Amino acid sequence: MNMLRKLIGAAICAAALVAPASHAAPAIQPFEPDGMARIVASQKGQPFVLVVWSLDCEYCQASLKTLAQEKRKRKNLHVVTLSTDALDDEQAVALMNARLASLAMAGNAWAFGEAPPEQLRYAIDSKWHGEKPRSYWFNAKGESTAYSGVITPQVIAKFMPN
Repeated sequence: MNMLRKLIGAAICAAALVAPASHAAPAIQPFEPDGMARIVASQKGQPFVLVVWSLDCEYCQASLKTLAQEKRKRKNLHVVTLSTDALDDEQAVALMNARLASLAMAGNAWAFGEAPPEQLRYAIDSKWHGEKPRSYWFNAKGESTAYSGVITPQVIAKFMPN
């Protein structure tokens, strides 16, 4: 009987540990050289915006905030975030998660993986030199238009009309 109580106690403890993890925000995915193809494929032919940002870019934060506000108004606005901060920096990952969670945009998040940053920037756009904020507005066919600058409601309306 004593052994049964210990087993039940262990099972309850294990369930308590697993339960919070099931409600945790999805992990930020590593963006590697094949990342653009993976992102486009994950959107399954729906229009979306890929916003490239970093923790130290103030204008990026303004763009993310605007996208979060507009996303609440427009259910058809699909946002994918890509941070140029590295996933191997635990402190940066914690800050990225916190920032995206505060905006309710943690669901489809990517960050630079193990490949050199120059290679990853080239994989995003061979003509892009790293200025931020940068966004890519994809139509249902997977064709994109690049935009450099702060994202405003007017920019969203231009690239993603209702």
